[in-house]
Amino acid sequence: MELSSKVMIDLETLGTKAGCGILAIGACTFDLEHSFYQKILPAENEHYKLESDPLTLQWWNRQDKEAREESFSGTRGLIEVCGSFADWLLQVSRHSSDNNITVWGNGADFDLPILSAVYDAINMKKPWKPFNGRCYRTLKNLAPEVKPSAFEGVKHTALADAQHQARHAQLLLMALRIK
Repeated sequence: MELSSKVMIDLETLGTKAGCGILAIGACTFDLEHSFYQKILPAENEHYKLESDPLTLQWWNRQDKEAREESFSGTRGLIEVCGSFADWLLQVSRHSSDNNITVWGNGADFDLPILSAVYDAINMKKPWKPFNGRCYRTLKNLAPEVKPSAFEGVKHTALADAQHQARHAQLLLMALRIK
């Protein structure tokens, strides 16, 4: 199993469906050798007509202060962050033996569709092949007896969440004997 060709993506968002704004992109290879983390200036989302959901904002208000402050403190533009992520993903693919990166998100209807919609909104090509998206939530449901290790870092910050999910996905793939 080549862990460097599998990338876990986690977003902190302003909603729960494609078309919502994003606050941060966190990603890491499953071997945890390479990681990406950048935060977006929240107002950038309005410029590209990406939505904020009042229920999601209420949810954010119930989270730890540290997670809120971290996720809402972005200073970079949406195009800059998405471009940097695309460049990072290209670099990761160059370290993979087959240059074939799979990207994983927590839910077939969450991270990857939301990020795809953001790339569409800024008129930038999505940096992964359309058939290389994978669902971590589905993987978890295939082996619910395989529990994740203790969380490291601040929950609901994109990179810490991505790393936690990648560590758990490794355990799940080994338990299921999936490469």
